[in-house]
Amino acid sequence: MHWRGEGLSWKQSDPLLFIAALALGGLGLTLVTSATWRYMDSPSLLEDVWTVRHLAFLGVGILGMIGFASLPPRVYEALAYPVYAFSLATLVAVAILGKASAEHGALAQRWIEVGGVQLQPSEPAKVALVLVLAKLFAGGVPGLRRMLLSMAITGAPVMLVYLQPDLGSALCMIASWAGIVVLAGTPKKYVFAIGGLAVASMPLLWLSMRGYMRERVLTFLNPEAYALGEGYNVLQAQISIGSGGLWGKGLFEGTQTQLRYLRLSHSDFIFSVLGEELGFVGAMAVLLLFLFLLFRVLRAGDTGDGQFASLLCGGIASLIAFQTVANVGGNIGLTPVVGIPLPFLSHGGSSLITQFSALGLVQAALVHRRPYRFEV
Repeated sequence: MHWRGEGLSWKQSDPLLFIAALALGGLGLTLVTSATWRYMDSPSLLEDVWTVRHLAFLGVGILGMIGFASLPPRVYEALAYPVYAFSLATLVAVAILGKASAEHGALAQRWIEVGGVQLQPSEPAKVALVLVLAKLFAGGVPGLRRMLLSMAITGAPVMLVYLQPDLGSALCMIASWAGIVVLAGTPKKYVFAIGGLAVASMPLLWLSMRGYMRERVLTFLNPEAYALGEGYNVLQAQISIGSGGLWGKGLFEGTQTQLRYLRLSHSDFIFSVLGEELGFVGAMAVLLLFLFLLFRVLRAGDTGDGQFASLLCGGIASLIAFQTVANVGGNIGLTPVVGIPLPFLSHGGSSLITQFSALGLVQAALVHRRPYRFEV
């Protein structure tokens, strides 16, 4: 007697997960278009470079999702450490060869140019970290040694990203690590000890922050005091969302967005465009769609084969959830703005392609399940 699996079966994929992601991606394309089409001297959708690029990124992301879903999770488990090592190498390459840009009076070096295309390696590095942590914790019950090793594995990319500087991506990596630690069943004594250590290290974190990072935290506490600086866009974002009312002003009709009072409306503050143009109802519908997507990702982890697939899906869910909460919270003034894009909606090639590809890993856990059949 033995159990036999069938290999890849697209019938076992989750069409609802795909539809939810596609709906968010399509809405993101619409909102990016609304936020940018008036940037042109003669406003035209066909001449809107942001729309054209976003459409291309969306297409590549969907292809990436399908491509990554075609390989079984055991392949990703076997390649976890090499992929992690490669991601570290790309982050080091950014530090050495990366393209710097002025941000808040300082140089931010987060991108590297390959074949004329700018890439942000910190985005795929987030998923690479989830892969290696899922493999690490799938090896057994977490003990002290495994916990310390996971902290070292997480600390390397976090430090490289933080020095770019990119506080938002560093926090995303820490959040995905925390999610996997909890889902892996780590003993509470370790969780509480790590929590206490994190709290105790806050003063050191504050001292290590760049000036603009500190200003963002202070702006969160009192945005009116920085109304002509970091607080300007935070206040404009809240005005945008509040002015949308219950039903919104309509797509392409938001005054804050169309008159360009709201900066970075196509990226970090895309949720403010959503709130102004589609209102409270539209914003709540999108948040419910995010919750539905997260439910489907966690469900895939529960129904997939093995602990690795389960932790992989849990880590991706943690990553998406944290980015959503951090972005929306920054837009409505509940959290500091740390430059985290809203998954599937914000403009940005590296982030959008990575997010859809990560869902491909989730689908892989489903399409390669073993539909067990009892044979004699």
